[in-house]
Amino acid sequence: MPISETFVLVVAAMLRLYSLMIVVYALISWIMHEQHYPPAVRWLQSMVEPVLSRIRKVIPPIGGVDISVIAALLLIEMIRSFILY
Repeated sequence: MPISETFVLVVAAMLRLYSLMIVVYALISWIMHEQHYPPAVRWLQSMVEPVLSRIRKVIPPIGGVDISVIAALLLIEMIRSFILY
């Protein structure tokens, strides 16, 4: 397997892992209040919130519903599809 193909597969796997991190963070944010986050969730928040906050600047909440998670997952999946195919 050539190095370039291996690199593409590693990047695709990292993007999939980041998508999973976003989903887990979204689920935790529905269950727990931000003031009660344990250190692991705070670390997760520090990893995903920079991307989500940038998306929120472009797409504000619609009717009080934050769709930044959905937009981020769609964007990541489009990037993965582009690099894999």
